[in-house]
Amino acid sequence: MRRQEPEMIKIIDEVKSGMISIRAACFKYGLCRNTLKLWMVKASVRTLESKMSKKQNKISDEDMDSKAMERKIHELTRALEHAQLKISSLETLIKVSEEDLQIKIRKKRGTKQSKNEANLS
Repeated sequence: MRRQEPEMIKIIDEVKSGMISIRAACFKYGLCRNTLKLWMVKASVRTLESKMSKKQNKISDEDMDSKAMERKIHELTRALEHAQLKISSLETLIKVSEEDLQIKIRKKRGTKQSKNEANLS
């Protein structure tokens, strides 16, 4: 007689929980001991495969997250380099302009605005 999977799982769970011994389960359900042990091994393998599959999916998700983070770090690093280059070029532009035009472009900290600049604001 061929057993359905839900019935096989029920029998295996009874044995694993200790409610019944392998020998008693074989007698109760009319099974060969080797058949019951084979079912138990197959159930363990399925459980192990399921756990490993979930673990691989989790690792895969972590790899994806890691790659996304690395990409973001690379983008931010490039943006920072660009901003530093822009600041450097603007500082050079101000310096050259001050030297060539003989005027002070940069203001000292703490200086008050002139009345004309205050009206423009």
